[in-house]
Amino acid sequence: MFNEGVELSNTELLAGLLTLYKFYNEAEIPGVMRPCKGDIVDNTRPLEIPGRYARFALASYGWRGLYFFNRGITLMDGAKVDSDVTSVLQYLGITQEDLLGYEFRSSQLFCPSYFVAYDRQHDAVVLVVRGTMSAEDTVVDLSCEYSKWNGGLVHSGMKASAHWLFLEVMPQIFAYASSQRTKSICIVGHSLGASTAAILTIMLHEYRSHLSNLGIDMAKFDIRGYCYGPAPCISDDIADRYRDIIQTYVNRDDLVPRLCYGSVSDFRRMSISAADEADNLAQRLYAPFESSAQQQQRWNEKFARLMDIRKDILATQENLHLALPGTIYHIVSYRGVSSNTSAPRNISLEVAIARRQLFGVTNSIPEKGTENVAESGDEPPVLPPPPPPTPKTIVQQDSVSSEDLADAINTPLREGFEASRSYTLATSGKDTETEKRSKTFKSVDSDSGTRKNSAVSAAGAGGSDTFVPVWVQQVPNNAFREIILRPTIVTDHMPSAYEMAFAHAIETQIYERQLRERRSKK
Repeated sequence: MFNEGVELSNTELLAGLLTLYKFYNEAEIPGVMRPCKGDIVDNTRPLEIPGRYARFALASYGWRGLYFFNRGITLMDGAKVDSDVTSVLQYLGITQEDLLGYEFRSSQLFCPSYFVAYDRQHDAVVLVVRGTMSAEDTVVDLSCEYSKWNGGLVHSGMKASAHWLFLEVMPQIFAYASSQRTKSICIVGHSLGASTAAILTIMLHEYRSHLSNLGIDMAKFDIRGYCYGPAPCISDDIADRYRDIIQTYVNRDDLVPRLCYGSVSDFRRMSISAADEADNLAQRLYAPFESSAQQQQRWNEKFARLMDIRKDILATQENLHLALPGTIYHIVSYRGVSSNTSAPRNISLEVAIARRQLFGVTNSIPEKGTENVAESGDEPPVLPPPPPPTPKTIVQQDSVSSEDLADAINTPLREGFEASRSYTLATSGKDTETEKRSKTFKSVDSDSGTRKNSAVSAAGAGGSDTFVPVWVQQVPNNAFREIILRPTIVTDHMPSAYEMAFAHAIETQIYERQLRERRSKK
């Protein structure tokens, strides 16, 4: 699609992309999101739950993802039976009892990998949907046709994946949450999993009345979505209706939240225009003889012409864009917020406590600054144990069947999966039963009493001892409609980058608060 009908060679297109990269990194471009143009989250409490579930999203990639991102998992862990399950338990510091169900797949279209866990810290059942990690996941990403749904438009491939989870997984979650009297249900995901989680969250709210007719008491459930780096997946009208039930987080210059068919079409036009502005052979030969001022003047003229084209694209809006779901938060970092660069002495101990409360685990990495506190004679605070679970009377309840659920919402049981027949993959002939590791929800014994306390893991929160100022700010809904070329557009999308961004955001709030307290005493 990108070079269809373009009479440019690959070399010319590459030169255009390099020119466009220079444009987005050196030109003063109004409207491109730069740090701190929105309402900043100025305390740690609103960051606790999304920060914790960013770890869950990272864990959904199993032992391979945790090993790749250096989260305490080794190659030997991958050789174990149920290596993905073992790695999830180890990394999140939860017990086998609290891992309610999972399916780690390798080759099935529109049936995403996921796991379901009971979050003891927040008394919630959490469904975590994995992002892109296989060829089949990539096919879902590329099934980018806009489908009509719910009075608007939706990404067809992601909707099919959400539809499968709605029919096959959610009935069991409702049954388990009802039997345990757990009100909070959280749908979590990163990348492709985040978009799927958002659509699933909208489905659960859209079909509340249908689910209630099946005997599911929807009034007692609080269903929310936490999405990290999702791709645009719904139209603006749908996004506006469900703004309050989903939180979307975009890390710095992450590329994926800017990617949809419309934005790629706009970027294609910008790239072709930039190729026309790229230096020709004569200009490159003459460049060494130009002064710095002459070179800058020549680039400023190119930037001005590209700026006019960009303004025309934004004004005409010829290509239809999908939107990010929910309330959108931008995670940013930059210099110069505080003129005092020396952190308060006790910040590391307070960060350790905050991470313990945020992640539910202890940090195995020694915190920077603790040795100074020890020398001063101050007693470090004792980390409190996790609160005991609230006793619950367990009531058995059968889950609603997928067939009944499909009939209730008046949709075919396999709606959306017919598209998978048009794709032929090398893995399509393999036995899927041998390529997935799954576990259904456990039946709950009525005489088992309450859940036992989960042992606190010493796996560590994955924190760094380097203080990096990071802020989380709410931004307008159209903040990420344009593809921009920046140095970290890929690395900022990594699930580990989101996990660390929240850890640093917590540190920043503690640091700023302690600075205010220190100044008030002067």
